[in-house]
Amino acid sequence: MSNRSDTRISMVVATLGRSGELEPLLASLAAQRRRDFELIVVDQNRDDRLVSVLAGWRDDFEIVHIRTPLPGVCRARNLGATKARGEWLLFPDDDCWYPDDFMARLDSLRKEHSADFYCGRAVNLSGETIMGNFSRIPAAIVRANVWTTLIEWMLLVRSSAFLAAGGFDEQIGPGSGTPWGAYEVQDLALSLLSTGAKGFYDPALTGFHPDDISDRTSPESIAKMRTYSSGLGYVMRKHGFGVASYLPRLLRPLAGVAVYGLTGRTGMAQRSLEIFRGRWSGWTDAPRSVHEVRTGVRAIF
Repeated sequence: MSNRSDTRISMVVATLGRSGELEPLLASLAAQRRRDFELIVVDQNRDDRLVSVLAGWRDDFEIVHIRTPLPGVCRARNLGATKARGEWLLFPDDDCWYPDDFMARLDSLRKEHSADFYCGRAVNLSGETIMGNFSRIPAAIVRANVWTTLIEWMLLVRSSAFLAAGGFDEQIGPGSGTPWGAYEVQDLALSLLSTGAKGFYDPALTGFHPDDISDRTSPESIAKMRTYSSGLGYVMRKHGFGVASYLPRLLRPLAGVAVYGLTGRTGMAQRSLEIFRGRWSGWTDAPRSVHEVRTGVRAIF
């Protein structure tokens, strides 16, 4: 017999190299009216920096502290999910935080729309969308719109559906040891959909995250965009998106190279070139999709 509660939420946080950055998240959880949730902190640090941080909140809600030497955000999320006692899983970033009525919004969303996973959008303190392009209208999550309806730390997924889909692909994301540095939530959603799970997106469901105001043309930013772009190619190839779907995603950054180069914006031109290179390598280096294996179809790239 399962020991999972039908409404309980298990929040799994993977964290490395941070301590005080978790305080906004912890404070936002303490402000929720509901208390039928647990926070599972998967600590990948080699020191005890989080011990005192977490100790200050143990009287406010249940905290489970797991230590692991294994790298990779998706490995940590999967590990935390195996310890979860809730029927639902949420995967907060270690530097995000949620509105005081976040849990109540989740309850309302689940009552209004029957689904196996839900997602909202990322905003800054002014309520402006950040961290991607998100759809402006509520919608069922399907293959065609996973690129505009998902972000990792706003995903609420039924535990049984998560397990049936195989959890997060540990070859993707920060710390994975591969070039595929992002799009792990799109990969998970596509796996969920392939099992028959239903998803729903509501832009009114929001959470907060520090806004990235770094120089978009710095070497660090450009390198990050290459790994992110490689993740896109990996996920689209893995899930059988065809050349017609992927080609525009290759041509767009090439157009950026031309436009930025002609207008003298060399930093942005270099950024666009690395996005193209990442998307190209992500597609060509990814394992063939199940569809390609079964039919013998080969990509033209």
